[in-house]
Amino acid sequence: MKPESRLHPSIPAIVFIIWWIVASVVFPDRMINADGDMLRHIRHGEQMLATGGLIHADPFSYTRGGDPFVGFEYGSQLVLALVHRAAGLAGVAIFAGLLIAAAYALLARFLLSRGVDPLLTYLTGIAAAVLGSVHWSARPHLFTLVGVMLVLPFLESPPRRDWRRLGAAFLLFAAWANLHGGFVFGFVLLGIYFMGSVLEMLVARRRGGDPEEWKQRALGYLAVGLAGLAGTFLTPNGVALHQHIIQFFGERFLMDNTQEFLSPDFHSLVGKLLLLALLGVLALFALAPGRPDLRRLLLVLALVYFALDARRNIQLFGATVLPMLAIQYDALWRRRPDWRGIGAVFERDAKLGRTLPYAVLLALLFAVVAWGRGTVAGMRLVPDALDPEQFPVGIVERARAQDVGGRIFHDFVWGGYILYAWPEQKVFIDGGTDFYGPALLKTYMDVAALRPGWRDTLAAREVSLVLVAPATTFAHEVLRQPGWRIRDCDATAVLLEHAGTALAAAPDSLLDACSTGRP
Repeated sequence: MKPESRLHPSIPAIVFIIWWIVASVVFPDRMINADGDMLRHIRHGEQMLATGGLIHADPFSYTRGGDPFVGFEYGSQLVLALVHRAAGLAGVAIFAGLLIAAAYALLARFLLSRGVDPLLTYLTGIAAAVLGSVHWSARPHLFTLVGVMLVLPFLESPPRRDWRRLGAAFLLFAAWANLHGGFVFGFVLLGIYFMGSVLEMLVARRRGGDPEEWKQRALGYLAVGLAGLAGTFLTPNGVALHQHIIQFFGERFLMDNTQEFLSPDFHSLVGKLLLLALLGVLALFALAPGRPDLRRLLLVLALVYFALDARRNIQLFGATVLPMLAIQYDALWRRRPDWRGIGAVFERDAKLGRTLPYAVLLALLFAVVAWGRGTVAGMRLVPDALDPEQFPVGIVERARAQDVGGRIFHDFVWGGYILYAWPEQKVFIDGGTDFYGPALLKTYMDVAALRPGWRDTLAAREVSLVLVAPATTFAHEVLRQPGWRIRDCDATAVLLEHAGTALAAAPDSLLDACSTGRP
């Protein structure tokens, strides 16, 4: 058989295979145990499936129960709920891995379509995925990662304004707006490239060049942006979606008190990876001849700012800056020596490789794993249960079986878990701070930090249950109050119950026993 006729996997196929296996099989715990938000989204999706309609008033909390609710992630929540119904948590982890793998395969396909060297394409995809792993979890934002990859061709393609291109932008943003609020970032990218084209047009005009090409590019980005904007109104929420997102990003208190919106810690592994990427960009700009065109330069500057401002944006930095720099410096890269002929191998696979057969085969294999809820031939490949060291699994199971009721104050991260595993119980708050707002989040933080008035807040809210980690000052202080006792506990959580003011305060030794798992 001639080498030319062999069925090699393409570069996108290789990227797809690697990252689906890595995300779903190597790091599945990160997919389902990162926080309680995934569980909250599944619960919201289940609620919509059960009622046959969208959520317009909050049915989940007693603090804001019945208040108007804008479900701006309703589409992805329905998808997650359907996957969960069909294949459990293992299926959700596998599906999240599929989105991650598809995103970086699309990135590779985009770079190859722009003529980037196949080996550089592969390495860029690897680097982008490693940076993006900071925000890997089975949540709706993964749809935005895919959406960003689909926007990249609009940024780098020739300046056309034909109806097919505009129709594709309309459909992309319409789908994106029904899945996740991150569609706004797509407009940020288009806006950056529009401004860069305008600046290049002004520079060309000042230097006596021909500004027409840059003018056409600017008009092209404007047309795509307007077509996409029109698509975002094709949702059940209409203009309320846009108002809700604008209001959320205007709440500085929420941004400053949400972990993923905080700046990265450069002493952590993720922070060091970002730091290395930033140093690499600086070195590239200093050593490589020529300057990037102003579209790409503005993109780098903007995304560096975004990544330094919020750790969740590191994923977007990797997904946009790295591929655009690969396009910019592809000619420089091609002047390198081809060590051991590795580049030639990648060139071969780029020309002869196939994507669809390998993608279908891997999808079928993972479908079998999902059908078995993570188990094949008695071997557990993907977990189908939550980590009892991260969530109060045992205590919630027993409380639900015993029909325990009452208003509960709980660990913030466990709000989503309570919605998922104890649906009869109304929560104090959960990860949906865009709905609960800064006032309630501040109230929660004041109580959890035992700030003056915390007892009055619990009394005013008629809280009779507390579910927190046993080795916390808050648990000890509540147990010191008359009327409170330990109902159940283990090494992960303690469930405190108000059983009447006549009950004397309990000794700390009881909580110490809970922390060791021996109540």
